[in-house]
Amino acid sequence: MKHVIGLFDSEIDVIRKIEDLKVQGYDPSKIIALTKDADIYLTIQHRTEATVKTAGPSLKEKLASIFTHEKPVKTALIEFGLSEKDADAYYESLAKEKVLLVTDEQLFDKA
Repeated sequence: MKHVIGLFDSEIDVIRKIEDLKVQGYDPSKIIALTKDADIYLTIQHRTEATVKTAGPSLKEKLASIFTHEKPVKTALIEFGLSEKDADAYYESLAKEKVLLVTDEQLFDKA
């Protein structure tokens, strides 16, 4: 299960958050940025140590969703490891080119 750090409007906000977490002692390589936008994907990938993944559907998934009426971005989020509740909460925002930062829960279990 993945833990949501937050939803961000721009790659600059994401980079700042990752840098803030790094200063607090968190390993940025354990942070994952999910985005649909290829430009944002490349910017985050080149400017941070975070893993960047796309939540955008492939052409095959887009075609399948026409027939199944499923939302391919939401399905990708669930398969990635988000809970159904989190996937419901964030899939539309990702479709609108926002960026979701997630990590494993144990990253935030530091006391």
